[in-house]
Amino acid sequence: MTSADSSKASDPKAVVSNGTKPKKKPLNWKMAIILSVWTYGAYLLASLITGGVLQLLSFLGVDFSSVGQVLFSTIIQLVLYILAMIIAIGVPFWLFKNKTTLKDLGLNDLISWLDIGIAVPAYVVYMVINVFVMMLVTQLPFVDTTQAQQLPFDQAMFFSPTQYILIFFTLVILAPIAEEALFRGYLFGKIRPLSPFWVATLATSLTFGFAHLWTGPGAPLQWIVAVDTFVLSLVLCLLREHTGAIWAGVMVHAIKNGIAFYFLYISPQMLDQIKAGIILFL
Repeated sequence: MTSADSSKASDPKAVVSNGTKPKKKPLNWKMAIILSVWTYGAYLLASLITGGVLQLLSFLGVDFSSVGQVLFSTIIQLVLYILAMIIAIGVPFWLFKNKTTLKDLGLNDLISWLDIGIAVPAYVVYMVINVFVMMLVTQLPFVDTTQAQQLPFDQAMFFSPTQYILIFFTLVILAPIAEEALFRGYLFGKIRPLSPFWVATLATSLTFGFAHLWTGPGAPLQWIVAVDTFVLSLVLCLLREHTGAIWAGVMVHAIKNGIAFYFLYISPQMLDQIKAGIILFL
């Protein structure tokens, strides 16, 4: 065989031109479901461990009242996210020697100008899709459109400038990075090599939405929040697939949370005016 014949044989296009189609990835729903359940389980287990440790410390007489509520909530969120990642990555490695690389997590590259530039258009796409999806979802009888979202910080409190910085850090920096690393990083990164893009996207987005549906014992199910985060995840998975990293998704997530931070904690009156205008328009 000549070198020309060899290069032609190794060229995928040449194989396709000879009538042999490249093999498609199997759906592999089993692994997609297992990984989705495991990722949510790691997040839930981290929450239970964090809550259990706090209760134990309180029982032993540890007084947390000297720590401000905002600082305390920020620390708890940081510990929870770190613990969730340790469980999700560490347990499979400990039991099955299943390694997770930076590439799996979408952290193998630094943030690029493409990630920054594509964030705003991607956010607009998410908003447009979300509007149409919400118009359909709000017609369902079991969805309460007036339900208030469970927030990590009490809106009724008066915050100092330092506390506002902590809230901003938690919502706009910590949460986007941590949630993207766990869901579009770990979960999507583990499913994608085994399944087509749409399977990895659907599994990741359903898991992400479900993680925002239930917030704890006695709390009502947040259907609106779950649908919103599901739609957001669809766009973020597309960004992960296109860029190969999670940074564009982190930027979109930060934009979304940043806008929410402003309307919820800086200017809640403006949010009420916007809601009233929408109701009047409809």
